[in-house]
Amino acid sequence: MTDEDLAALDAASEDTETVGPVVRRGGRRPAVGSSWRDAFDRHTIAVDGGHLHWTGATTQDGTPVVAFGGQVETGYRLVFRWHHGREPVGRVRPTCGYGGCMVGGHLADRVVREGRS
Repeated sequence: MTDEDLAALDAASEDTETVGPVVRRGGRRPAVGSSWRDAFDRHTIAVDGGHLHWTGATTQDGTPVVAFGGQVETGYRLVFRWHHGREPVGRVRPTCGYGGCMVGGHLADRVVREGRS
């Protein structure tokens, strides 16, 4: 995806993403646990190249989803917040080339993509 494509996505989205319909992989519901971190850890696997692969439920477009305390959050936004210590602006997507990567340093929001972080 080009920078222009990402900019168009950002322009079309609000600063927060809503979680749409969830696709259950093998009948799975969104990852649930005793904490956000536990729910996340239950559905990630470290893979070659320093990436973290998501094995849990996703939205129809493939975005990982995590649930805790009756709330559902995209995995990308959750991990971005943990890694960067701030709320993401616009869409959060992997930039490393590994589709669905869940490593915080491999995720970018509009601010990071525009080089303003």
